[in-house]
Amino acid sequence: MAAGTVLSRHWRPPVSSLTFTAWQLTAGGIMLVPLAFLLEPSLPTLTFWNYIGFVHLGLIGGALTYLLWFWGLSRLEPSAAASLGFLSPLVATLLGWALLGQSLPPLQMLGFVAVLASVWLAQRAGLPAPSSTAQRSNAERPFKRPI
Repeated sequence: MAAGTVLSRHWRPPVSSLTFTAWQLTAGGIMLVPLAFLLEPSLPTLTFWNYIGFVHLGLIGGALTYLLWFWGLSRLEPSAAASLGFLSPLVATLLGWALLGQSLPPLQMLGFVAVLASVWLAQRAGLPAPSSTAQRSNAERPFKRPI
């Protein structure tokens, strides 16, 4: 994913985000299938709910998230998108707390503060500092009256 994130800004694919994401997931899947047969144990008999979970993970947890990721990358700088990626575990933890009643101990809350602070600092570091000439020209500009 990291390589695709960086290279997507340099390649500027001439296809939609959906097509680009589909090809990346297909290529990744093709590369992983032989490894799965070699390294993973055989699966037990799958139930209907196993298949439902598999489809959910594939479509929502895989395809939709990658589609949103590369759509966002087409509109943001990779460094900005990467720092926002740190919010994913925070959102997942908050959803687990809100929807599933999972616990949220003080140490996790401290981790939330650390993540939010790091994202804020990373975003702030990417902003150009205002130059003194820009500040001076704004100060010398007279106020415009509304029409």
